[in-house]
Amino acid sequence: MQTTAFMIYKEVLEKRLARKKEQLANLEGIINSGSEVTGVDKRKYIELKAVVNELENCLDIAESMIKLEK
Repeated sequence: MQTTAFMIYKEVLEKRLARKKEQLANLEGIINSGSEVTGVDKRKYIELKAVVNELENCLDIAESMIKLEK
């Protein structure tokens, strides 16, 4: 199978999404641990959640583009 730009883009998105989900899980662990949560932690959580959602949307677009290429 021929590797296309969309396939490479999809792979990059998947790797970035995995890293951001890991960061989000670590932050959720801190928040759920019962320790005091700062405003900075809350802001980081909201920002990471938004990034994860956006990366998932971009991944969906990349997958659609790959299907159209075939």
